Amino acid sequence: MVQLLDRAVGTRPHRPEESRTTRLVDRLCDAAVLLFAAWTAVYHAGLLLRLPTWALLLAWLTAAGALAGAWAAGRTWWESGPLWPERVRPAVPRPPRALVVTAVAAGAVAGTCAGLHPSGVPWWCTWVAGIVSVAATGACLLRRTRGENGKESGEHEDRTDPDEDAAYEPTRRGTPLALLTGAGFAVASLFVVNTDGDDAYFVSRSVATAATGEIPLKDVIFTPGTADEIAGEPPVASVEVLAGALARVAGVPAPSFLWYLMLPAAVFLAVWALWRLVRAWAPRRAALCFAVAAAYLLLSGTATASLGSFHLPRMWQGKAMLVSVLVPLLLVYLTRWAERRSRRDLALLAAAGITAVGLTSSAAFVVPLVAGAAAVVLMAAGRVRTGLAACAAAAYPVAAGLAVLLFNDDTSVAGRVHDAPSAYGWVLLHGVLGVLAGCALWLSPWTARRGVPALIAAGTAAVLTVLALPGVLGAAAELSGAGQVLWRTMWIVPAPVLIGLLATVRVPAARPALARLAAAGPAAVLAAALAVGGVPVWSASNGSAVAARPSWKATGRAVGTAREVVALAGPGGLVLMPSRVMRTVPLLTTDTHAVNPNGHYLRSLPVPRRFVDDRRVLTAAVRDTRGAKPDAAAVKAALARTGVDVACAWRRDERGLELLRDAGYGDARRIGPLTCLLPPSR
Repeated sequence: MVQLLDRAVGTRPHRPEESRTTRLVDRLCDAAVLLFAAWTAVYHAGLLLRLPTWALLLAWLTAAGALAGAWAAGRTWWESGPLWPERVRPAVPRPPRALVVTAVAAGAVAGTCAGLHPSGVPWWCTWVAGIVSVAATGACLLRRTRGENGKESGEHEDRTDPDEDAAYEPTRRGTPLALLTGAGFAVASLFVVNTDGDDAYFVSRSVATAATGEIPLKDVIFTPGTADEIAGEPPVASVEVLAGALARVAGVPAPSFLWYLMLPAAVFLAVWALWRLVRAWAPRRAALCFAVAAAYLLLSGTATASLGSFHLPRMWQGKAMLVSVLVPLLLVYLTRWAERRSRRDLALLAAAGITAVGLTSSAAFVVPLVAGAAAVVLMAAGRVRTGLAACAAAAYPVAAGLAVLLFNDDTSVAGRVHDAPSAYGWVLLHGVLGVLAGCALWLSPWTARRGVPALIAAGTAAVLTVLALPGVLGAAAELSGAGQVLWRTMWIVPAPVLIGLLATVRVPAARPALARLAAAGPAAVLAAALAVGGVPVWSASNGSAVAARPSWKATGRAVGTAREVVALAGPGGLVLMPSRVMRTVPLLTTDTHAVNPNGHYLRSLPVPRRFVDDRRVLTAAVRDTRGAKPDAAAVKAALARTGVDVACAWRRDERGLELLRDAGYGDARRIGPLTCLLPPSR
């Protein structure tokens, strides 16, 4: 049964059967985390000093050299440990069967109720059953015995429980599978086109950096830097500027650098991070666990905010890298730190926190939740120093969040505030996949490897149970002003791995000959459930399409049309087009701007109300051929105030074109599916 184990450094620094390839890719992955952490620190210094990107890149190379030198000079010092001894818990009797049954049954009920909530199951069933499951599981995990012997763990002491041998089953078969899966996912990401409105912000920052060689500190979506930064989008993330700076050095368009180089590299890292977490947490059959986890990612396209939708279809965005790469790696580092307590593991924890901030400002609350879930259960288990040190991962994100609050007047994020049921359904889904994710979460302390993985899984289940309580997310929204993005708190759940762990459950076989068949039974059931209840992330219902060749993440026709309209307007121009085409303009240039490439960011732009209202009127005038149109006088006045240089509508949108003509626009040009008109002055 589950009990606390403390693995000392030196007994098993890595699985004895891990290949050189496995260790090499692990080290490259860790090096990527350290390098990006160094870049983020340099970038934040550049924010204060207003340095050009060439200076930032030079400082980054210097920092990278210093890190490499420090590692080479003191490798033994970094990997030595543990930093302090910890008391060893003697073997304890199995917990009462009634307590185990209560924990497992309540966990299954909580997960089932969460997944079936849209079908009419009340949400209180989820959090009530979740509380019961977490409490019973905690009672089992944290049981004490009166006969504490006071013995301390040493560096060379081997205290591996015989029942834990399954945790060290060979993973050689899994590594080739992970490498091939990572390569396959990376190649597929080049062909899957999943357009996202948020690219008007994220990609435009890279485009502006590549064009100017400067950090874009103000708005570049709607204005040439004459408006302040968009509220709720502080420039703490460094990944977009890094992409733009490297694209400038390479002499390639920033979107091409993002989508042809950074995207497949990030996807491969995400798959490898998944495999590392499987190796750290799976008690047996790691390859099977990984296969189920990968299948879940591919078939979780039932919602645009699912973990699969934030994987290969959208990995060029920093927030997708956080949930798909950093959260699994952070859990790996937390596990290694708690089991080994070496300086290297502590440094990687701190670096992961810095890296997370460089990916997205959401790290300010996601990383503390992940680290806090591990720290609290470690301290509850009596490992206070280890738990407190685990908070090193949260130090930089918390500091960055406080700095944003201190130096920004408005940090609120406009938009809908999701309550717990809608947040759960948006990320962890509903129906079959929602039930699987919920059951996998609350049962994970029983399916994960005993010891630290089981403890961290229990902490994660406890944190999500708290978030599921009525009013918790609402109160957090009131305090932080970030209510529109607090649904991302669900990212603390590594659902693909937890669902994969269900495939490792032992099934007793009546005969030894049937043992292999019984072992594959849970995986077969999970595969069938995913096939029945899942939707491929590349499907049209998920907003995706599969291109015939590697493509930009925008429809080719929209890109071509927008490029022609931008050329017609010229540098410094302002263009009006239907939203489906207009949203592409920030991906091409920051010299010419669109009236309204993204309504969410327009609403959050710190400008006079008239600026926003005019652009909404013009957007409505050419949005589509059907539906209500604004008044002709309002359109004429808005065109005059904004100074639109090229105004376009669908060729069949006679009412929209008539509104433009009534405002004095003429000299019609046919560009793709649009008819474009020029103002009288041109």
